Amino acid sequence: MNTLSDRRKHPRIELSSINNFFRQCDIAASSATGDFDITILNISTDGMKFTLNSGNDTGKLQQNDEIFIRGCIFNNNIGFLSSQKAVAVWQEDKLFGVKFTPALDLDETSLTAMMK
Repeated sequence: MNTLSDRRKHPRIELSSINNFFRQCDIAASSATGDFDITILNISTDGMKFTLNSGNDTGKLQQNDEIFIRGCIFNNNIGFLSSQKAVAVWQEDKLFGVKFTPALDLDETSLTAMMK
C-alpha cells in the first residue's frame, strides 16, 4: 500500500464530480518513447494523482520518471497544466502520484475555483 500519499502536505482537490473527458491529458515520460493518456483523479498546487487510461502502458512509466504534461483539456481550461513538468513519486499498478517541478504558480483558493 502506498504510504507516501498519506504524508502529503498539500490538500488535494478531488475531481470525481468532473466528467472524465474534462480531466484528461497527454504526458511524455523520460523512460519511454511516445505519449501516455491519463485521467487526473485529484490535484493540489504541489502534485496530482492520475490513472493511465491504457493498461498496456503500465510497465512503460516508472516511479522516479520525469514527466512532461501536454495536451490537457482539464475542466474546459484548455492549456492548463500544459508544459508542466513533474516526477513520479509513487505507483500502484495504473495509479501514479506525481510532484510538480516546480509547484503550480497558483494558490489553493485559485486552484479550487478552477475546478468548479
